Amino acid sequence: DDDHHFIFEVKDNGPGIPAEQQKSLFNKYQLLTNKPTGNETSSGLGLYIVKRLVDRLGGEIWVKSEPGKGTSFFVSLPKG
Repeated sequence: DDDHHFIFEVKDNGPGIPAEQQKSLFNKYQLLTNKPTGNETSSGLGLYIVKRLVDRLGGEIWVKSEPGKGTSFFVSLPKG
């Protein structure tokens, strides 16, 4: 959080996301090599939709991940 933006973090302690896959995470129909932990299915649309919404709100979304240690997603949205 700064004077002009709210910053949100969503963090897990899962298997992490390999660096080469992080670049395309927000692409439409992107599926990861890591499998969901609860046997969920994936359409590859979730992060794509989130990115589109964040963009429409004038914000940014990014990821930081370390294989074996988990992933953090950050969203920055302008105040006001």
